[in-house]
Formats: sequence, structure tokens, C-alpha cells
Amino acid sequence: MASPIYSDYNLKKQIKFWLLNNPQFNPYKFSFGKFYRKLTSSLRTFPHFIIIGVGRAGTTALYSYLIQHPSIHPVLAADGKSATDLHFFEYMISDSISWYKSHFPVLLPTLNSQKHPKITGEYTSTYFYHPDTPKRIYQLLPKVKLIVILRNPIDKIYSTYYQQFRYGEVSTSFEETIDAELRRIEILEDNPNLFSQHPGFSNFISQNILRHGIYADYFMKWFEFFNKKQILILNTDDLKKNTKNTLQQVFEFLDVENHPIENLSQIAARKYPKLNDITRKKLIEFYKPHNERLNKLLQRNFEWDR
Repeated sequence: MASPIYSDYNLKKQIKFWLLNNPQFNPYKFSFGKFYRKLTSSLRTFPHFIIIGVGRAGTTALYSYLIQHPSIHPVLAADGKSATDLHFFEYMISDSISWYKSHFPVLLPTLNSQKHPKITGEYTSTYFYHPDTPKRIYQLLPKVKLIVILRNPIDKIYSTYYQQFRYGEVSTSFEETIDAELRRIEILEDNPNLFSQHPGFSNFISQNILRHGIYADYFMKWFEFFNKKQILILNTDDLKKNTKNTLQQVFEFLDVENHPIENLSQIAARKYPKLNDITRKKLIEFYKPHNERLNKLLQRNFEWDR
């Protein structure tokens, strides 16, 4: 007959191995809020809109304005706070649909829902770059509305560089970082067989700081799956200088009534050293043909040659 001590040890060992194979039930990470939201995920609403990018262009500010609208409900984390950058369609955290839905509210219809519809949405500023994201979103949410904010690519990549520098992802100077990427671009043009087939490579920020400003290349992938009418394209400058008019444009796109937003304070921007004039001129020349392609593709006139 086995001793009680040995039986207890054996049971603990079995539980330990079971928890290792089922980390979602790890008691040390258990959260009632997280459990409740996942339990009710089937009742929760898929997003009506997604802000898909681009990074360092005002996505956080725009979302903070939108969720002040009484008809627009934010995504929430397990602790009840507003969640940011879910990254679901990149599968960086989870590929479970119930996990994704658990972040959204339960929007029950009301008597005045026709006049004042309730909607929800999320933002993940790197969705724009991942080559598999357009297809994944389309397969799950073919009628979702997409929003993109574009910033002068030179200012965008300069801001991105300093963000990555703070994270420790890059350690070289801005000029050295850009020159290294230009050399990689040349090598790949001469040797296309060297290009990484991993779908996450294009999404990897520190290796694609320069290329993430070539917006036209990424839009081509999105237009393979989504009608242009499903994508609202904004300009960062308009969001900053004409915030109320820009928000009215977004509300019309989302089919909610125009509503005054009380807190229009800008997200505090970090101060960076002034970009070297020679480097800026070099980047203007680099982006000029790409910006021309973008203007032609979108039938817009982004005046970024400065």
C-alpha cells in the first residue's frame, strides 16, 4: 500500500505537469476579471472598426478621442482598464478568437439603438505592416471599417528611431541606422533570393525603420482584400491642426452622430534633437518617388517633399 506522503507527492507532480501543459489555467496568473471576460466572450461584440496604423503618427491620440464619444465603447483588459495594441491579427499573443472577443464589450440593443448605435473598435499601430494581417482580418471581419493615419515618413521614421533607441533595439546613430538599411535594400534588390520568407520580418520595426515609411507598398496588400471605401485615410497634420473637423470626418465614416469631444489634449511628445539638414534632404530624395506612387494610388496630395 502506497504511503499517504508518496501519494500526495505523486498527485502534486501530476498537477504540476498538467499546469505546464495548460498554462491558461495557471493559478498564479488567475484573474477573475480575465476568467469572466473569456467566459462571456460569445456574448461580446466583434470590433466595428480597427485603427491599423501607422505607428508614431497619432493612433493613440485618435483612439483616446474616439472612445470619449458616447456611442463608441473601448476595448478593455482583464483589470477593466483600456487595453492597447492587442496585436491579435499578428498572433503575437494569442490566436484564440474567444481571447480576442473577451476584450470587447457586450453591446445589447436598446430602444434608441437605431438613432444612437453602439459600436466598439481597437487599434494596433503595427497591423499595417504585417503581410498576413489584411487576409486574417478579412477572413474574420470582412465588413469591418479600417482607419489609417499617415505622417510625413521622414518625421515618422525619425520618431520611430528614437523610440527603438529608448527600447534598446538600436544603438547606432540615426544616420548609421538609415545607411545600414539602405545597404540592405540594395543587397536585396541585387539578390532577391536572400529576402526572408518569414511573415513577421516586414513587421519587425528596428530592421525596417526606413521601409515602414514606404506606405504605397503596404497599401497594395490591403487593397487586395478591402474595398477602398472601407478604409479611411487620415493625415497626422490634419489631426493636430484641425482636430474637430478630422473627428467629424471619422464619425461620419463610422456612422455615428457628430459629438463634441471634451479632452482634445495632445499626447505628450518627446523632444528629439533637430534632424540634420543634409540627412533630411537625402531622405526627401529617397521618399520622393514612393510618395508620388502613394499620391497616385490614393488620389491624394500629401505634400511631404520638405
